[in-house]
Amino acid sequence: MYLDCTIGAGGHSQAILKRIVPGGKLLGIDRDGEMLNLAKERLKNYRKNLELIQENFANLEKIIPGKERFDGVLYDLGLSILQIQKKERGFSFSVDGPLDMRMDRQQKLTAEQIVNEASKEELCQILREYGEEYYAERIATAIIKERKFSPISTTFQLKRVIAHTVPKRRKRIHPATKTFQALRIAINRELEALEESLPKAINLLKKRGRIAVISFHSLEDRITKHTFQKFAQSKSIKIITRSPVVPAQMERCINPHSRSAKLRVAEKL
Repeated sequence: MYLDCTIGAGGHSQAILKRIVPGGKLLGIDRDGEMLNLAKERLKNYRKNLELIQENFANLEKIIPGKERFDGVLYDLGLSILQIQKKERGFSFSVDGPLDMRMDRQQKLTAEQIVNEASKEELCQILREYGEEYYAERIATAIIKERKFSPISTTFQLKRVIAHTVPKRRKRIHPATKTFQALRIAINRELEALEESLPKAINLLKKRGRIAVISFHSLEDRITKHTFQKFAQSKSIKIITRSPVVPAQMERCINPHSRSAKLRVAEKL
């Protein structure tokens, strides 16, 4: 039995299912109902071996029945390119759409609400804590000034505010990158969910079962690293990857979105 905590469109799970059928089973979880529908269609040939649940992976104790234990657990913490490209989801400043950014569209809180209602201090904290943004105070001040004239309701509006605020000489990446990342993480409580979920997932492993976590920025990787170290100190797991596995140059060329990926793996003792 395998557990994919972030099944998305089902790419990883498809690879797992190919190896475990006919006898094996996989439970796939995702907060995003649209992605679950894509996974359901992609994996339709594995219906007898697959169960899909829309839920936050922070709630594993509610999702997993009884004493079920797993041979493997996977987290792929990155956004799907399909989510990024959908302008109505508001995840990307590359396309103009509403400032949404919700993983679960049944959730009430959106990026637009935070941008237009949070205080300067709250905005600064979000940008610093979740985006590690050097210009957090300057960007927060610009947002407060702009929204006095009219609400900031689209991705391009926010992008323009930030682009006019951050000095050009520091634009190695787009100046809006860290702000959009920070807002998405804050709205979906991504780091808190990961901190809650990882210990539960480790406890759900069978002996010699493995947990693999693919992260895409330093905050996620830090949580994974520290959680693994804590469980390794108590002799609950053995860390397989002493340093995170990163994509080779060829993979980065073929799939540029993988450039910041880091994989950490541990095994239950």
